[in-house]
Amino acid sequence: MTNRGDSNAGGSPAELDLATALRETKLRHARVVAGERSLDRPLRWVHMVDHPDIIAWVQPGQLLLTTGYHWPDEPAAERALIEALAAKGLAGVALAVPRFLTAFPETSRQVAESLDFPLLEIPWDVPFSQITEEVHAWLIARQGQLIARAERIHRDLTRSALTARSLGDIASALSLLLERDVLFTGLDGEWLGGSGEREALRLPTPPMLMAVARLEAVSALSLAGDDDTSPCRLLACPVRIQEALVATLWIDETESRVSELEQRAAEQAALISALHLSHQRALQAQETRLGYAFVDSLLEGRFEATPAALERAALQGWDPQADYHVCAILLDEPVPLSRDGLLRRERWERRLGRYLRDQDHPLLVSVSLNQLLFLLRAEMSATALWQRLGDGGAAMAVSRLVQGAEAIGRGADDVARLLPSLEAGELRDFEALLFSRVLEGDAEARRLFLERLSDGLGSGARRRTWLETLAALTGHGFQLAQTARALNIHISTLRYRLERLSEALGMDLDEPESRLQLQVAMRLMPRQDNPIGDGR
Repeated sequence: MTNRGDSNAGGSPAELDLATALRETKLRHARVVAGERSLDRPLRWVHMVDHPDIIAWVQPGQLLLTTGYHWPDEPAAERALIEALAAKGLAGVALAVPRFLTAFPETSRQVAESLDFPLLEIPWDVPFSQITEEVHAWLIARQGQLIARAERIHRDLTRSALTARSLGDIASALSLLLERDVLFTGLDGEWLGGSGEREALRLPTPPMLMAVARLEAVSALSLAGDDDTSPCRLLACPVRIQEALVATLWIDETESRVSELEQRAAEQAALISALHLSHQRALQAQETRLGYAFVDSLLEGRFEATPAALERAALQGWDPQADYHVCAILLDEPVPLSRDGLLRRERWERRLGRYLRDQDHPLLVSVSLNQLLFLLRAEMSATALWQRLGDGGAAMAVSRLVQGAEAIGRGADDVARLLPSLEAGELRDFEALLFSRVLEGDAEARRLFLERLSDGLGSGARRRTWLETLAALTGHGFQLAQTARALNIHISTLRYRLERLSEALGMDLDEPESRLQLQVAMRLMPRQDNPIGDGR
């Protein structure tokens, strides 16, 4: 990843600190005698005081210029003064030497060094007025630069709010302004967009995501990564809609800390992102309502295959010639749903939508109370979907394969039969439970069970041959020798016939379950189709 953390990059105004002032102003003539490790303290003003009560005349961030005329000469008083100035938050103290003092007293230097408080000694012939003039001019110029940069940030971010098509566009706009990498993540840490390719950016670690989830206020927060081998420091700014966290804006500050101006820019970008997401949600809600209406018309058998309706169906991604499973996810939520329940259902819907989109599958989804109903193409695995999305609380029902609008209504009936008996975390497949329902006396299950067997047997002479074979096989308890004698064929011929029959029916005839199903089927089959049937 490119290092873009230099605070002077791209014309960004540098923060004035003692180190900068020592390089670029008359302070270059000064000598640091204590606190050299703290020269990065921000310098906000230069103030000249020669007064016994110095503390009352200084403010945080100021560099105190003094001739030393009133500097205490008792060690205890020196210590008290240095400690008070450090506690006040001064940038440091500069002493003009050698007029009244030839140097800072040893006690002052020792106390300042222990507190990392900078002490400077300036030659007497360097006028204080030149120091204050240069430093104040530098500060005023920087303020002008900051104002100009703030206006540019506001202008460009406002423009991005009008032109952005995604959070990635907003991230790119902010990245150009701050010259830092920027990215967005969702509530589960999922990627929502960034200023570059996902693989090239530093991503938030799980502890970072957990910390953001605990944020209550709309404020920027720095979080340090916990991987020592790959140090990562990101600034997190929550994106909220109506006080609810919906995303997180991340800014890379691994190379250098984000400034106050950049934090304000991040908060403005978070606000713009919230407006963008609100707009996208409104559009999505409208599209979702249209999608719900279409899927509901299929599930409820109200779809009319007019040219206009078929055109809308194509736009939704539904193919009347394709095979689908009707699926229902039953959420572990009491009805009517509470506000939290509605939010959890919305979260479930987003997760399902992301999964389907990742598989290039159309979003043929509808929501009702504590249920998510959707169509899943035959080539998609319902088991794989549930392994990915199941949370141990919700349950899922899957219909038989159906094709066409009328059949989808029957698929909806399948899942409706399964839903009342679903248990938490369970996946139930109508086809897998079909035989159980036959044994329970379900007339529709019996019809479908026999229909599947009949379709596998085909028609004409082959059908008659296979029906005779099944009748003899089940009638003689799957004893091949007895079956072959009953059919008056060689046992090798019987074995070849059974291999073909197994392929046609999609059943392993050596399995006890398959044998039981065939025995029951031959008993239930209408008399005209079954040489041994009783017509029940």
